[in-house]
Amino acid sequence: MTDIERLAIEQAIYNAIGADLKTGVPDNLRGKVNAGYRELYELTGATGFEVRLNGQKVGTYGFSKVKGTPERTVTELRVVDVDALRADESDEFNDWLGAWLGDHLSELAVQYATETGELLDGMEYVTETVPAVPDAIRPNGTLRVQPEKVAAALGPALPSTIAGLLGGGE
Repeated sequence: MTDIERLAIEQAIYNAIGADLKTGVPDNLRGKVNAGYRELYELTGATGFEVRLNGQKVGTYGFSKVKGTPERTVTELRVVDVDALRADESDEFNDWLGAWLGDHLSELAVQYATETGELLDGMEYVTETVPAVPDAIRPNGTLRVQPEKVAAALGPALPSTIAGLLGGGE
């Protein structure tokens, strides 16, 4: 088989099945499989599943876990009164700030206070609670299939299966 012949065959297969394989599309074949395995995860907590074809293991389907974070309290310096900040008479701040007073006044004031330790009028530390994020799984699972095992599992049915995917058979 020449390179162009192989490319034509692979492109035909890709064109026939590409829409079914795209991730993040809930209505395509991959999206439906993903939803089914997500339901199994929610019922059982399992994140990995064997993929079998004609009773033979050909790969795996699994979800990566996303580690949750506990609730925590954070304290950060923020400008809470921009008008008071603009009215502040600190010569050092005004010299440091110079021409950058435009749209970035709040960010620059926080940077100045961080560098110098001086809190200007209109600034204070604000404490808030950041809610906990529970452990979860990533939205889309990962399918790992070994092509040689799929071919072996299909055996003599491989040609007709491929023909069916290309629209030339069942």
